[in-house]
Amino acid sequence: MSNSLKASPAGLIIVDKARQRRGWTKTSTACWWQDAHTSKATLRRFWQGERIQRDIFIAICQAVGISNWSEIADLSDIDLTPESQLTTKFVDWDEAPNIESFYGRNQELEQLEQWITHGCKLVTIIGIGGIGKTSLMVALADRIQTKYNCLIWKSLSSCPDLLSLLKQILSTLNYLVIQDVTQGIKQLIKLLQQRCCLLILDGLEFVLSNKESASTYHYFIEILSQSRHQSCILITSREKLSIIDNNPQIFRCLTLQGLPKTDAIKLLQSQGFTGKELGLSALIKLYRGNPLAIKLIIPLIQSVFAGNVAAFLNQNALVIGDRLNSILQQQFEQLSDLERDILYWLAIWQEPVSFSRLQSHFLISVNPASILAGIAGLEKRSLLEKWVSENEYSFTLQPLIMKFVTDKLVECAVEEINQVVPSNDISYFKVLRTHWLLRPGTDDIVGDRILQQLREELWRTYSANLPQILKQILSLLSDKSPLAIGYIGCNIMAIDYQLSS
Repeated sequence: MSNSLKASPAGLIIVDKARQRRGWTKTSTACWWQDAHTSKATLRRFWQGERIQRDIFIAICQAVGISNWSEIADLSDIDLTPESQLTTKFVDWDEAPNIESFYGRNQELEQLEQWITHGCKLVTIIGIGGIGKTSLMVALADRIQTKYNCLIWKSLSSCPDLLSLLKQILSTLNYLVIQDVTQGIKQLIKLLQQRCCLLILDGLEFVLSNKESASTYHYFIEILSQSRHQSCILITSREKLSIIDNNPQIFRCLTLQGLPKTDAIKLLQSQGFTGKELGLSALIKLYRGNPLAIKLIIPLIQSVFAGNVAAFLNQNALVIGDRLNSILQQQFEQLSDLERDILYWLAIWQEPVSFSRLQSHFLISVNPASILAGIAGLEKRSLLEKWVSENEYSFTLQPLIMKFVTDKLVECAVEEINQVVPSNDISYFKVLRTHWLLRPGTDDIVGDRILQQLREELWRTYSANLPQILKQILSLLSDKSPLAIGYIGCNIMAIDYQLSS
């Protein structure tokens, strides 16, 4: 008996009538795939006439009220199904999200499936927050699940310690209760050897924020990848694992970029746009094809600008959205002081900067090796864009990151001034001491983007008293050394320039 089924054209007509009677949509009615204990991606494959797991095919039919599933199935080539196409005997999708929309990524799916087919034990998908790593992983797992007899999806967003994670995985398969991590890893490896498993760990970055946890998980993943077994571990993360570079035949890493224009337009069309609106291409470019960022900005464009994309773009205001801002904030909090300093300088420059020029702007000389390590760390987290020109690498930030870092820079500057004013203690100055906020190569103090934003924020707090506040701060610098002052005086005078002119 075949382990997979597909619907016949006549069968799809029957199912279509059945779902219309219930008032359901083809794929957007959540209770349909939930009742069938599957995913939206599988339901979409059902409608496309593709083969899916037999049990799920039957469950989809039953969920819509069709008990005689055989009249829906295309049985013409039933004997042609390879014997190697095994039924997924155990499936735990519990922590996998339901994906409302998924567009494009065909090339990425084919690449990932090819790696896995050629024996990769560990495959990671990395990329900036909101780029679609989890959605791609859902689509991939749904696409290849019939090749495995065990599928387990675990989300690490709740930051479980490794022992808890191992207990969760093993207990679902009725393995013995484990007492420690070492025993748990041995039991899991035994499971991966006995059964052909697809183990998915979504959101590894959540457990990498703690040094102890990061070390434990790195060890755990390395052990899994080095052990002999017949299974595959899939991981999503905002950070690249260092072990990925060791053996490309066993480890593979896909850095996920934004959606290309054609697929991003399909996403916009699904949200109510026709695809012919002016400015769609510019909107996609501005947000670098980031699916989450595009989805989050759509309600604002529709409600405030009546769906007029060009009118929104004319405001020259890049809006991040609370959800994406929260994701970026989590990453920002995990950075070292040097990594944050590098981001601040790149936000001030607003254009690609070479390593040598970046190095020259630090107030205190920093070991070049340390700066290179900082750049590598940021690149590993997908927070940098790298440009190549005249055999030299330059670095910059994509617009979303540029906006976020600029806001953080202004926020820190305001907080520092708010601390110095009541205390008269300039030791509170950190960013304003180490970073000259005026964009290098320009003397447009009045029109500078960061300085203007900082003035506006300070005016909200001090109003007409702001000029006097700034003079008070300048007076505190009179007897201080150049090193203690750093860029403080330049920044305060630049803020005051427009107010007193």
